[in-house]
Amino acid sequence: MRFKKQSGKRPGHPADTVPFTITRKNTYILPTRYGLLFLILLTAMLAGSINYNNNLGFLLVFLLGGMATISIIHTHSNIVGLRILSASPRPVFAGDTAVFYLTVDPEYTSRRALVFSLDKSRKTIEDTSAQTQAKIPVKAPAPYRGELTAGPLTVSTRYPLGLFYAWSHIVPELSYIVYPRPVRGPLDADQTAGSPNAKNQGGGVTLMGVDDFMGLKAYQPGDPVRHISWKAYSRGQGLFTKEFAGHGRKTVMFDYDSVPGGDSETKLSRLCGLVISAAAQNLEYGLRLPEKQIGPGRGEQHKHGCLKALALFGKNKVKNE
Repeated sequence: MRFKKQSGKRPGHPADTVPFTITRKNTYILPTRYGLLFLILLTAMLAGSINYNNNLGFLLVFLLGGMATISIIHTHSNIVGLRILSASPRPVFAGDTAVFYLTVDPEYTSRRALVFSLDKSRKTIEDTSAQTQAKIPVKAPAPYRGELTAGPLTVSTRYPLGLFYAWSHIVPELSYIVYPRPVRGPLDADQTAGSPNAKNQGGGVTLMGVDDFMGLKAYQPGDPVRHISWKAYSRGQGLFTKEFAGHGRKTVMFDYDSVPGGDSETKLSRLCGLVISAAAQNLEYGLRLPEKQIGPGRGEQHKHGCLKALALFGKNKVKNE
């Protein structure tokens, strides 16, 4: 992941790499609305004290002015020195909200009321402890499927008095995958095709089922825990999964051309629902698209590979605006 500072660099200048440190050069500070009102009242009090030569008035003005000056220093130093180490997004479905987990390092300073926001998404307010890295969830919209690029990242604060607003504006090169919105439904034979490895026995298809024990196979991530052969594991033979045989369609291929639907988005949503249903039933399944084919498999990695292929079908990376 790379970050690109919005600092007047020439177009095409290489982006800065993480870890990215917020410095004084890329930090800005201005009075808030309450800060402006405070400064106006302070100016009026100073004018009145000068006009009436009121020593107590001078004392109050200088006291409040000193508090405001200290507030500027604390507000500015609350974000200066903060390091952003990484940002890891999680795939979501279209219409949901994507979440980036920013790993931040406050270094040797505890920081209060830090505000993180991506583009125009909802803000996240967090405190951090000194010398303790923190994971900050930052939300971004996911209106449609594809590979989206997040908008600018803003880190800001109004701590401690809310009189001044300090911020650092970064344009990150952050992308995230948005899966099609799933349309759930039963596994329809018209939408699938049997695996070429299926063996015909008495008119049925003998594949992975739940009826008769067939043997052991090497464990793969995503295999049901209840099917693990703990006896073999206790004998030091390694981690194996029990295989069972049943009659019926247990390996399926989801075919884009066989799925009913008026347009491609409807078909992709139906295929997304079928993939999720097959994964929940621990079936061995594959995916056939006009531009890509994924062979039968199972497990979380296989499921996300199929969903990613559906998300990127006919799409290029776009900026989320």
